[in-house]
Amino acid sequence: MIGLIVGSYGFTQFLLRIPLGIWSDKIQRRKPFIILGFIFSVLSGFGLALSKSPLGLLIFRGLSGVSATTWVAFTTLFSSYFDPSKVISSLSLLNFFTQSGQLVATLLGGFIAQNIGWTAPFYLAGIIALLGLLPTVFIKEEVSYDSNNLSLVELIKVGKIPLLLISSILAILVQYFSFVTTYGFLPVYATSIGLSKSSLGILTFLSSVPAAVASLLNSGTFFARFSKRYLLFFGFIFAMLSSLFVPFTKSFFLLSLLQCLGGISRGINYPVLMGLSILEVPLEKRATAMGFFQAIYGIGMFGGPFIGGLIGSSWGISSIFISTAILMLISAIIVVFTVKL
Repeated sequence: MIGLIVGSYGFTQFLLRIPLGIWSDKIQRRKPFIILGFIFSVLSGFGLALSKSPLGLLIFRGLSGVSATTWVAFTTLFSSYFDPSKVISSLSLLNFFTQSGQLVATLLGGFIAQNIGWTAPFYLAGIIALLGLLPTVFIKEEVSYDSNNLSLVELIKVGKIPLLLISSILAILVQYFSFVTTYGFLPVYATSIGLSKSSLGILTFLSSVPAAVASLLNSGTFFARFSKRYLLFFGFIFAMLSSLFVPFTKSFFLLSLLQCLGGISRGINYPVLMGLSILEVPLEKRATAMGFFQAIYGIGMFGGPFIGGLIGSSWGISSIFISTAILMLISAIIVVFTVKL
């Protein structure tokens, strides 16, 4: 049930991101979807706080995925403010701010849960989503009143762009790793070895810090000297190591180090793949391509926790992390043979 609740976040994104990208490209608007995203965040936050059953948690966790679906419009709008040659740098910068928000939220959430109660972080999330809704009215976008009528043939052509396909498949594996470990079963494992609620928040915080730093470095010239194949290969190797040693770790300090390594992996892999996914796509079709990319990686978001839950139920929680490490090693090998940039 934990796997289903965690995975519902990715499942709704898998269902909705391609239609949202197509719709956004068709009307050539991004701002309305961003506003809707905050509205669903408000509903999800307060709904999770008020839920009294696993079914309620499943529904409102799914609504948080509906909110996250609008990330398609967000990333497309943000990258439009930059020169097309800077697409990876711009999305790395956006990912830095995203990771920074998660960094503060996870640290604060852990302490609030420890000192006030489990539902308090969800109430706070609803309040912050309300505050986030206010500045959306000031978003500036160039509005085109010409409808972009994409045909089915053109949509298939967008989805068949090789770099978009490769990026999407690799992104499934990145999200599998994140939602099985950091956002999935690592808190369960940490609780089983006696760590406190606040420690869980600190662990996620320590994952977000290096992810944010790596994303910021990605947005500048530091990583520009390396090929994308090189970056992704080592990103997956870091993910493998951070998952492999979890079952053999009983201390908070060592778990923290592994979380940092996993955070570096996410900070490298995610923005690079997101940028590569639209690198070869015409500007007027980028929301559709981004919707495709983000819908496909949604498979990892809901498939990871579900599969991880099945593995853990059959062979124990340690098997979840060992099997994930093996998958990350396979992912690194896939990068070597598929990414040419």
